[in-house]
Amino acid sequence: MTKDDANFDFEAVMERHYTEIFHYLRKQAADTEDAKDLTQDVFMKAFSKKHTYDSEKASVRTWLYRIAHHTAVNHLRKAENAKRTEGDPQSFVKDAASEDILERLIQDEDVSHIISLMRTCLNKKHFRIMNLYFFSELNVPEIAQTMAIPEKTVYNTINRSIKKIKNELGVTNT
Repeated sequence: MTKDDANFDFEAVMERHYTEIFHYLRKQAADTEDAKDLTQDVFMKAFSKKHTYDSEKASVRTWLYRIAHHTAVNHLRKAENAKRTEGDPQSFVKDAASEDILERLIQDEDVSHIISLMRTCLNKKHFRIMNLYFFSELNVPEIAQTMAIPEKTVYNTINRSIKKIKNELGVTNT
């Protein structure tokens, strides 16, 4: 890690990425207040761990998404352990051949309906991947790095999830 990595302007980083991280977490959390709390937790963790940031390993944005991902996973685990009654699947994905179809679906359908559909037909990991890909606009390498999984797994998950979503919506390839 270079000395500059540990001394970056954290206030500027927060101003630049706060809204984006909040929107990602809002899709993961049960309500807006939880999302606000989680977003605050992410930036508090990032601030306390900024000395561990290494610009050679990831962009600040990817580093923040990784922290947000882990924060959301921990929050959901705690919520699930507290409830033990119903799951909260989270994952959404896309492949190159289906990209236009899914983009049109997202534009044509109510986004909250698409997210709800993703929650019901995809497992948690797939929902998170799809959410990062479509709504946080991370690319496949960034998602792989954020979730600490191989890029090929991200591609396969996106392809399978798109097929599931299209099947649920009764959409055929055009």
